[in-house]
Amino acid sequence: MQEVGSRLRVRARVLGLSDAEVARRVGLGATRYANYVNGTREPDFATFLRICQVLETTPNDLLGVGGEQASTPSADVLLRRIEAAARVMDLQTLLVAAEVVEALARRTPGGQRD
Repeated sequence: MQEVGSRLRVRARVLGLSDAEVARRVGLGATRYANYVNGTREPDFATFLRICQVLETTPNDLLGVGGEQASTPSADVLLRRIEAAARVMDLQTLLVAAEVVEALARRTPGGQRD
């Protein structure tokens, strides 16, 4: 379960959420959620599904099962991840990120997404 705990923490950070905020959104106490992140306890199935919803991911992704295709996020999920990351950047970092994203968009033929 330690690997799942690590995935919980990484996924929360990608979304710009602290463990305490994830716990609050799931409806858990911070200590209880910390036990899941630290791998000392496992959530019941219903709680695990609520955690997946809050972290905008699937049980398979958190469990590390399925192929690469199963873990490929949709464009909407990727856009939300970029937006969440941008919200916590200072102005200078945000400016650099915007320039990088614009440069990448210019390299994409026709600006199309898969």
